[in-house]
This record gives sequence, structure tokens and C-alpha cells, in this order.
Amino acid sequence: MSAILSADDLNDFITPGVACIKPTDEQNRGDRPNQELEIEIDGSGQPMEVTKEGNTTRLQKAQISLADCLACSGCITSAEEVLMAQHSHKEFLNALKEHKDDMIFVASISHQTRASLANALGISWEYVDKLLIKLFTERLGFAKIVGTGLGRKISLKQMSQSIIERKYGSEALNKPVLSSICPGWVMYVEKTHPFLLPYMDRTKSPQQITGLLLKRLTAAEYDIRPTQVYHLAIMPCFDKKLEAARPESDEQMDVDCVITPRELVQMLQEEEIDVDSLLLSVQNDADYCDVKVLYEHFAPKNWLGPTESWYNDEGSPSGGYAFHYLNEVVKYAVGNLGAKVESLEIRSVGGRNPDIYELELVNNDTGESIATSAVVNGFRNIQNMVRKIKKPSGESIGNVRGRMAHRKRRGDASNKKTANTVSIDPLKCDLIEVMACPNGCINGGGQISGPSDRYSAKQWIQKATDIYNSIPLSIEPDSAEMEQWITAWLEKFTVCNSRLLKTTFRKIEQPKDTATIALTSTW
Repeated sequence: MSAILSADDLNDFITPGVACIKPTDEQNRGDRPNQELEIEIDGSGQPMEVTKEGNTTRLQKAQISLADCLACSGCITSAEEVLMAQHSHKEFLNALKEHKDDMIFVASISHQTRASLANALGISWEYVDKLLIKLFTERLGFAKIVGTGLGRKISLKQMSQSIIERKYGSEALNKPVLSSICPGWVMYVEKTHPFLLPYMDRTKSPQQITGLLLKRLTAAEYDIRPTQVYHLAIMPCFDKKLEAARPESDEQMDVDCVITPRELVQMLQEEEIDVDSLLLSVQNDADYCDVKVLYEHFAPKNWLGPTESWYNDEGSPSGGYAFHYLNEVVKYAVGNLGAKVESLEIRSVGGRNPDIYELELVNNDTGESIATSAVVNGFRNIQNMVRKIKKPSGESIGNVRGRMAHRKRRGDASNKKTANTVSIDPLKCDLIEVMACPNGCINGGGQISGPSDRYSAKQWIQKATDIYNSIPLSIEPDSAEMEQWITAWLEKFTVCNSRLLKTTFRKIEQPKDTATIALTSTW
């Protein structure tokens, strides 16, 4: 979702013709960038560019790609536009000034955000963590700051367990489960393909789970109400703002404001906070030598695994949902199916491009494929996936299995062995991890872009990915320990299980005024 938002239409659904914000291409204007021009229609109905001297140039038709549309804010509803405006660094700063004495401020930072900042500043992820902690606690007066790792672990566990229960329970898993962690993908389904909603997993994202935990535990520590805790989340994507604004059953906000790394940098510039001076103070501060001590010190009391909350998880740079599901199936297969852990192997099967691939859990003793998952990133791949899911008649998935198949060699990344040429079909998998952005969350719309004169977009994303992967992997809390902690926490704060773990979806109706749509949808 673009940071540029328009309010040109009073209708709830802003139609593309009214609010398209794709910038015009200036590069074809040659040596006349400031010349006065007019647009006229010639006798054949073609648009012509006319100069003051009467010279004419035929204009090209505007080309609007899918990427242009989905990077634009023109198709968000006007209600969503208001919500987006509320989640800005300016609104956050206003709240900080207005409520500094009567609210406790806390922050959560995503792994992708830290990688983006480290990439832009040319420092390690560890120094970024120290920098952020010093910035928010000492310069801005925050009481608590955590990584989103705990919320992610709970989210990973919840999604994986729910699919395993369906796969090996009474309910046959005859269709892929579609992840719902990406709000851009969720809004796309709600607005354009609501027939997919029954197949979307309802697990909450790490942002929202972290928000509930952070506000409630901070409130308990300071003996105040959760509404007196202001939670700022720094996330890689603008759509996370709309996710934060989704209604909860008790109408309490778990995330008060979401800003992106790009907005954070803008805020530092506007507030005249010098990053180099801040880094120097971090280097000269003896209390900032051990980052693990900082993790522990600034986490709320009774937070499970303060250090682990900043550490990483194996799998994709979007959280690793596809990988983690198979890792959970490994535990189930060893405990319930009599499989030997040393015989189980997770293999990667490449797709037609790096943004679509499959993971397969294989028992090497029997040659059996136990479980499969897939990663589908970017709307180009998403559109193909949706097209194959949907019957020509428009009916929903059922047992229909589309074909996204193509030939690739299967290889194990660890031992470089390859097997026979095979086809992949994400729609035959148990779980599809779906992310709107190409390359996933590491390439979120709010991430910091690199200098184009030094790096290509691909090189810059790879640098950020390498930094993300350099964050140490966390040791997953024992399942029983995590379950006991969550149960005790839920009982103490009288929060129901579904409030912590599950979200809801809704079909968003298109505008009914077809005449208005016809008039305003011309490009």
C-alpha cells in the first residue's frame, strides 16, 4: 500500500479512475520538460500533445500494470484511507507529546525491519538493535521494546498445529490451506476473490499476537489498564497499518500505530536526530556492550524468552511458515507414526521463478512423501494460483486441483544431491505460504530502497536477505512450556484463546453504482 493516499471521492470505494496515482513518465519529454503543453483529441479520436507553437505529438496509451495497481492506494476504501492516515509517524509523535505523562509507550520491531535498517546504515543487525533500543528508551522515553519473535513463534505453532490436526484428524485435508499472515493478500481476497475466504487460515500474525501480549503484560507490570499503554510497531509493509486497525471482539486496539523503516528514517530526519551521533553514543556506552542484557532489561516482566524474541526462525524471510509446518510434522511423525527422525528429510523443489517453490517432507526409509508445503510470493504468482484454484464456472476449490506444474530438478540444498525431474503443484500441498510482495516480507513496501547508482533492486534485496539470515536462529521453547505459559497468561488476564490467536475475515462489497464505475474506471 502506497504512503500516498487520496481522498478525491466521497464514495466508500475509491474507484481506479478517480484516484489512480501512477506518476507520468517525464523521460520522453526530451529537452522541453517545462514547456507549456495542451492535450487535444484529433479527428480519429487519438489524444495529441500540442505545443504553443502548434507542433503536435501523438500520445501513447497509458499502461497500468498489476504492480502499479497494487502499489497504489486508489482502490482502498475511504474508511481505510482514514485508518492509514492515523498510522503515521506524525500521529505517533503527536501522541507521544500529548500523552507522555499519562500513558506508557512500548514498541515492537520486526526482523525484516532490522535487516532493512542494517542494510541502509551499513551496520550489523546487532548494532541496529542497540541503536533502536537507545533511540526509543533514552531519546523518546519508551518503557519497553521487544522483537516480534515470541508472537511469531506462537503464530507458527498455532498455524502448524491446526493444519496437522485437520490432516491427521477426522477432517480430510483435501485442499490447500492458504496462509493469512500477509494483510495485502488478505485484502486482495476480501475485495476480489471472497470465494477463497473459507480456505484461509485464521491464525493471527506476529504483529497482532505481540501487540496483545505486550500491552497486557506491560499494563500488569505498571498496574494500569491496557488502554493506558501505547504500542508502536515498526513493520516492513504499509498494509500492516490496516491489519492493526481490524476490529477486535472487545474493541481494544493491540497496536496503536504502525510505521515502516522508511517512515522511521523520515521521522529521524524531521526530528533532527543524528544517527551517527546516536551510534557513537551506543559504542561509548558501557551498558550497551551486551545486547542480550538489553533484550532482557527492556522486555515486560514475565515475558517468555526476551532474547529469543529478537532471534530468527528457519525458513523464508517472511517468517518461515511453510518450513515450520513441515518441521512440526516431523515431530508428529516421530511421536505418532513411528518414523525415525534421522530418516526424515525436508527437500526443496524449485519453481519457474524464485518466488514459487515447494517443500516436501520425505521418509528416506520408505520413499514416502509425508507432507508438503509451498511458498507463493508476488501478485504475478498469486494471480496464477487463484486462476488455477477457481473453476471456469466460478465455483470454489472443493477437490479441484489446478496445474501450476512445470519441470524442475529437485535438489537437497544441504547435500547438493538431485533427483529425477519432477513437476511441482502448490495446490496439492497442505499449506501455501502466500505473500503479496515479490521476495516476501524482506521486500515489503515500507522497506528502505538502496542507492540505484550502486545496487540493482535485486542486489539490494539480496543484501537485506543476507543480513536477515545472519540473525541467529532461536531455540524454540518447549511446546509444553509455551502452552503452560499461554494458558496461565490467558487465565490471569481473562483473555480467551481465540482473542489471542485467531482473526476473522469478511467479504468487502464493491460499489453498486455501475454507472459511476463505468464513468470513472477509464484509464
